[in-house]
Amino acid sequence: MRKFLISAEQLVTIAFLMLYSGTPLDPFSMDGSVGQAGDRTLFRLFFTITYTLSFLLIVLRWKKVTYAFSRGKLIWVLIGVCALSSFWSIDSGITIRRVFGLIGTTLFGLYFASRYTLKQQLKLCAYMLAISAVMCLAFVLFMPHYGLGGDAWRGIYPHKNVLGKRFVLGAAISFFFIMTTREYRWVSWLGYITSGVFVLLSKSASSLGNFIIVTGLIFIYYRILQLKYKIMVPVLMLFSTLSIIFYVFFVTQADAILGSVGKDTTLTGRSNLWPAVVDMIAKKPWLGYGYGAFWESPNSDSATIIQTVQWNSPNAHNGFLDLWLGLGLLGLVVFIIGFIVYFLKAVYLIRSKETDANTWLLVYFTFIFLSNLTETTLVDQNSLDWILYVSTIFSSKIDRGANL
Repeated sequence: MRKFLISAEQLVTIAFLMLYSGTPLDPFSMDGSVGQAGDRTLFRLFFTITYTLSFLLIVLRWKKVTYAFSRGKLIWVLIGVCALSSFWSIDSGITIRRVFGLIGTTLFGLYFASRYTLKQQLKLCAYMLAISAVMCLAFVLFMPHYGLGGDAWRGIYPHKNVLGKRFVLGAAISFFFIMTTREYRWVSWLGYITSGVFVLLSKSASSLGNFIIVTGLIFIYYRILQLKYKIMVPVLMLFSTLSIIFYVFFVTQADAILGSVGKDTTLTGRSNLWPAVVDMIAKKPWLGYGYGAFWESPNSDSATIIQTVQWNSPNAHNGFLDLWLGLGLLGLVVFIIGFIVYFLKAVYLIRSKETDANTWLLVYFTFIFLSNLTETTLVDQNSLDWILYVSTIFSSKIDRGANL
């Protein structure tokens, strides 16, 4: 009976992860339209169920959760800033609803971290992405109206960039297991290669660039960070510089690089969008417009941006700009401080030979940073990226007496 309950809980967890990642319901809710939001009533019901169950499971395991809770103090500070922003938000109703969703999403991340070890979490994510891959293939083959966006694959996701980002994550998880686990490496290689194929089929230039960089960085983090400082520092500086140069070149020249195979990078639209967003930030630079309010509220200047860029953008397509829009410089600084603190403490612990969990922390932080240069998933409610961000921090050993 106990084994059955454990298996059932794992299946429910995988289902919840898929809900946050993207489900086959997404294309149907949009009737096959690329990137257009449909009726989200059913999704809100499902998310509310996950919030409630997460809270109940946390109460049942309150001792473990209390220990995990204390590991991410800066996360709770950031959520506090989100909640406080309702006092100056241009639409406090929207902000309060979004904060409620963010807290619920964080509770699931807290449950995930307290219930499973880091490797168990990654295995469950890998299972979820494997199921998603099969579903994406089925949608493309049997329901191309839903599974394709032009000549690019989007599968069960609302946009090709989401598919690309999900399978960059799949590639990172698979390659992490290749580097850290000897058992069933062929399965990890299969997952890595399959993820790479899906990234290519998504025809997302930013995802392809992220796939290449993240693969290289896993090897760097796992091998190079254990070298002597006088070797490690120059190697890291060289690789970081080359990675930044490569990413900037790849993204800015993506049309020329990929145009020969018919890939639409859509980066030109973003290059017009970002200056317009910066103009809006300049009007409320310190506290912003309120968490989640700018793009949804009829009282905001988002319509001015849409009119300027001549396309219906749902966000800034840059997580850092959107965070600045919503929470001002205050929220952006709080997030960056937490990001840097956890990153550096993880480096310290890797140097102390506690590698696996903290290596993944560095890998995932790199993934979050790169993916948010062209998409928005920072501090986002109902987001798999936010769940994994908080669960990785809660799961790591970064708060056990690490001193830089």
